[in-house]
Parts: sequence; structure tokens; C-alpha cells
Amino acid sequence: MIITDSHLHLAQCGHLPVFEEAEYFGAVCSHDKSEFEQSLRIAGTAPSSVHMIQGFGIHPQNPVKENAPFLDSLLKAERISFIGESGFDYFTEEFKRTADRQEVCWNIQLELAEKYGVPLLIHCRKGIERIFADTKRLRRIRSVIFHSFPGSPMDASSLLSRGVNAYFSFGKPLINGKKASLECIRRLDIDRILLETDAPFQTLKNETVTEPEEILLVYRTAASLRNISLDELCGHIYGNFLAAYDSAD
Repeated sequence: MIITDSHLHLAQCGHLPVFEEAEYFGAVCSHDKSEFEQSLRIAGTAPSSVHMIQGFGIHPQNPVKENAPFLDSLLKAERISFIGESGFDYFTEEFKRTADRQEVCWNIQLELAEKYGVPLLIHCRKGIERIFADTKRLRRIRSVIFHSFPGSPMDASSLLSRGVNAYFSFGKPLINGKKASLECIRRLDIDRILLETDAPFQTLKNETVTEPEEILLVYRTAASLRNISLDELCGHIYGNFLAAYDSAD
């Protein structure tokens, strides 16, 4: 069995996931130099059954454009496989006040994703309309992965119909019964679905942390919603992960 996690924060987790009799692929996000270096150190201890691909992005919750040169240097040296998280977050008044800086960082990362031909991982809260405004630019990106996709099945279909090579990732909100996520898992083309933990974040009520191993709970929930076996779902999601992140098998 092969399990993939399309989005986690390895430095904050502090350890690699451990699975019995399963191979694992994870897409790791970092947002400053120290976090990136810590992620590399942890990933460097991985056994042969654990594979980590590294990304770096300027997060919309902390839109520091001064990190752009470091991002560019990582891409130039081919030290990362994707850009992310990037995007927009208008969920709180505090985040809304940084809208101008979010815009600057978004544009920088779009340009770099196109320049270097790498996938782009998007964080989007209360900003789906802003994402749609840039579909002409997004369709020039190798692939676009929506972390914890906030939209509806109609939104997802619209992005695909506009030529965006989009993949839609879902995590523990499936367990919590988030309506839009449940509808997407049931109705979207299975070849466009990814699963994630966002570990150690994306906790449910009364939880303080999400462990990377909880990806199995997400998988089991998604398999039940699709009415397919866990093994069948694993095969689909693994292929999607390789395609979305342009990874070699």
C-alpha cells in the first residue's frame, strides 16, 4: 500500500511519519529559511519507505516579500520541487489588512512558478473569487494544487474547464463533515483528488495537534465516501500525487 500526503509541515511536526507495511510520500511546505533547513534535516533521516518532496512559499498569512530571493535561489538550484503555500487569506480582519502585501507575494510566486516550470500549491480562505481572476495565468502553470480546497464541485469544474491543470486536496474537514468537502470528494473526477493532513495543523474540535499518521483516517473516510476499497483509493491518489507534483515513480 502507498499513502501520500499532499501537504504537511515537517519542521513543526518534528518527526517523520511511521507506517507499518506502507510506503509513504509527503509534500513538505516551508516558509522561512530556518524552517526549510529543519525540514531537510528531518527528511534526511527517512528510511527507504518514506519519501519527502520539498517546497517553499511565501504564505499569505505572513506575506514577507523579502523571502522571494531565497525562494528564487532554491528554484535555481533545484532544491525544491514546488512553490507553496501561496495564495490569499481574507479569513480575519487582521489578514484582510495585509491584502496588498498578499497580492505582491502572489504575483511574485506566479511568475516564478511559470519561469521555473514547477507546481504551485495554493492556500485560499475567503479568496476563491480572487483566484478565479487569475485563471489565465494559472493555466500556464505546470500544475496547481489547492490545499484544503474551499470551493464547491462547480468551482472545481470551472477551474478545470478554464484550462487550469488543477488538483483538489482534502483533509480532516472530511472527518468533521464539512459539506463542501464531502460533496467534492463524492462528485469530482477521482483523478483530480488529493488527500492531506496539513500536520500538525488543521485540527478538529478539542484537538491540539494533527499527527502525520492521521492521513490514514482521511483515507478511510474518503474511501467510504467514494464507496471504494482503501486499496483502490490508494492507487488512484498515488497516481494523482505523482502527476500533480510531477514526481518520478
